[in-house]
Amino acid sequence: MAFNIMAESKKSIDYDKLYIRVFKEHLMIEFIPMPNLGLESGDAIGICVPQKNINENTWKELKTILKILKSEFNLDVYDLYGGQKLGLFNINDFRKNLLGV
Repeated sequence: MAFNIMAESKKSIDYDKLYIRVFKEHLMIEFIPMPNLGLESGDAIGICVPQKNINENTWKELKTILKILKSEFNLDVYDLYGGQKLGLFNINDFRKNLLGV
């Protein structure tokens, strides 16, 4: 079981640049490149948080990554569990769903 998120764009994503920017050794989150599967045939990236890795530290790591995806790569991020686009107004609800609190 896992918690899944999708980040997508209407254009190409520089996956190499994204990998360099967000990858850390021992990352508790998995990334799946999804070329041409974003909006209007743009690119996307799947983000998977395995259930065994879900804790407060993983949340902090994920929150930082989500900010980078939005601010530096201009990606729209969706919570696939709740079916909602993530933003400032619902990030705390997303955290509650993720952590089960």
